[in-house]
Amino acid sequence: MIRPLPPSLDRDEALRYLGGAGKEVPPAVDALLDRAAAELWRTAAPRAAVRCLPADRLTPLLAGRDIAAHLQGCDEGLLLAVTLGAGVDGALRRAMATDMAYGVVLDAAASTLVEQLANELENEQRSLLEREGRYLTGRFSPGYGDWPITVQPAFVQWLDAGRQAGICSTASCVLTPGKSITALCGAADHPVKGKLAGCATCALRDTCTKRKEGKPCAQ
Repeated sequence: MIRPLPPSLDRDEALRYLGGAGKEVPPAVDALLDRAAAELWRTAAPRAAVRCLPADRLTPLLAGRDIAAHLQGCDEGLLLAVTLGAGVDGALRRAMATDMAYGVVLDAAASTLVEQLANELENEQRSLLEREGRYLTGRFSPGYGDWPITVQPAFVQWLDAGRQAGICSTASCVLTPGKSITALCGAADHPVKGKLAGCATCALRDTCTKRKEGKPCAQ
């Protein structure tokens, strides 16, 4: 499934990845962000995959307590995946080899862009389900909380993400292309929130810039 690029890069979010949220942006960084955004719009080829399955068929994927809690009260699971494509991986390799400062900014911009695309896909699916009187939780990704990253190969296979979106998982459970996201949402015929994974269970709690700024993802 081919996906359109958003109208623009969320520069505030990119600055959070760079640790500069809420601070005055030096002109040099601002220029690098402009350059990174332009390169992403040249090289990104966003694609996505979506599949809805009855909750009882998801059991082989549901290792750990957190993902089970996330799907509590849900009778279906919506598997999602989105990627920027291999072109962005190539751009990142070139940048890191020739201009480290630019490479770091490009990496932050790419992480921001794929998150924007995941948000758009989730919101789109939420709107479609709401028309049918259905409700959707937020996203929960392998590696979040105690849901092990080792489910990634099976997740990708169940979603048929390779054929639909060109997303694969290596034997070490790393997604390729690198700027890709997989996630699971729960669906039900009544309002559901899922599990809001907080800082205590997040694998990035020690390095997260949002947490350091007092603006964590899950309030």
